[in-house]
Amino acid sequence: MKKFISGILIAAMLTSVLCACNNGENQSDTSQSENSANSSQQTVTTEAMATQITTQPATEPNYENTNYVAPIPQKNQKYKFEEISLDEAATSSGYSMSDSNFRISEIYENGEYLVVNVMYSNYNSTSNFCAYNVIFDLEGNMVANLSNISLNEGYGKSGQICGIYGDCIIIKFDTPIRSEEKFALYNLKTKELKYIDSEYSSPKIDNGVIIFGKNEENLYKYGALDLDLNEIIPAEYDELYLASPKLIIAKKGEKYGLIDYNNKTVTDFNYKKIINFAGYASDDYFKYWGQIDFEKNINKYTVALDENDKVVLIDKNGKVFDVNLEISEYNLGDGRVVAQYNDKTYIKNREIVTDTDGNIITDAALRGELFPCGFVNGYCITKDNNGVYNLIDNKGKNFYTNSADNYEISRFYSVDQNGLFEVVYNLKNNDEKVKTEILDLSGNVAYTIEDKYISPIGKGMFKQLKNESYKVYKVIAE
Repeated sequence: MKKFISGILIAAMLTSVLCACNNGENQSDTSQSENSANSSQQTVTTEAMATQITTQPATEPNYENTNYVAPIPQKNQKYKFEEISLDEAATSSGYSMSDSNFRISEIYENGEYLVVNVMYSNYNSTSNFCAYNVIFDLEGNMVANLSNISLNEGYGKSGQICGIYGDCIIIKFDTPIRSEEKFALYNLKTKELKYIDSEYSSPKIDNGVIIFGKNEENLYKYGALDLDLNEIIPAEYDELYLASPKLIIAKKGEKYGLIDYNNKTVTDFNYKKIINFAGYASDDYFKYWGQIDFEKNINKYTVALDENDKVVLIDKNGKVFDVNLEISEYNLGDGRVVAQYNDKTYIKNREIVTDTDGNIITDAALRGELFPCGFVNGYCITKDNNGVYNLIDNKGKNFYTNSADNYEISRFYSVDQNGLFEVVYNLKNNDEKVKTEILDLSGNVAYTIEDKYISPIGKGMFKQLKNESYKVYKVIAE
């Protein structure tokens, strides 16, 4: 029996840092306030008592041609490459960026925020170790330091994020007993905090709903809360994860169906796979890389696969439409499987991308576990047998071609929301990385660096590991 939410587990692993904070002073604070916290699990604990966190569901978008297409800049466009200071991640907790014990272990973009995973470890003292999350806006202004929120609530410094939706986050507090878990819903704007009852295990927030688990009679099942912490879906499903702003993919036994936020069955449990309406087979994993914005990539249809590998389309109301395609479950297993542009729906069958009439757009779509594949922000990466990479649009038009004679391309990242992408080169027959380029859709080079590579995190931002700690940079059009 699976004990984690499919499609949410990987993101949770990436957004959380497993840690303990054994600082003696913090432990003392924790023990003094534990009883108080236990008696007020459902209470707003900050001064903003009057303002309530807005409840789900999220506002449903217009499904007609909502898929985003990154802009094409002019030829000879110039760019600036600037570091975004994250110093407050250290100083707001009493540390210093220059302290060798302090490091930023990860950075990722989520909506309008940058999430920074911080670790402080004094190797000469086993009592001085912690890891926590700090949230910045996209301009580098600190919005929240979870270590300070944790200390204010009487826990250790190691406050962790378990999902973000708009201005709402789930915080996991560091408790003295590691088997004990304490979670709360926090609003970044109002500073409100509501404790989540301990009967709801491992809550994760996504698009206006909080999915939780329950272990009852040695059976682990999933349900959901709204943002007022009311139970809207009982824990009766084997898997539960987001399909659209108003629909949830649920699993009973070995079959999947769609339910709404009132636990009403919208599409019967007849399918062995259902892709979400943003078109991802493993959406949270790929959203982590920052190239896709869920709200800008909602399709009019999603894809489901019945037990005979027959493909059907499902609309936002749960209505099912036949498609003359047969695709195995394995071939729908990675990347962006469904995309919609100009009211046409495209389906990726491993390397082959077709429209729903069976017209082939490409038979060489790049696939791989580490990269978003298929159409992302309007463009698809292709790779032929000769190692030639192309960026194509939904009509198959080439916007960029790269064939390196002296190098091998080790990574080719999808186009982000600003129309930027990255190519990383190796020496041939050698894993040593020798060059990284950041380019736009007109082929302008925004930035290049020798030897080391940097990784995109979305919206024109990139991260680079230096001296075991990450820094973040932003490409700005001049």
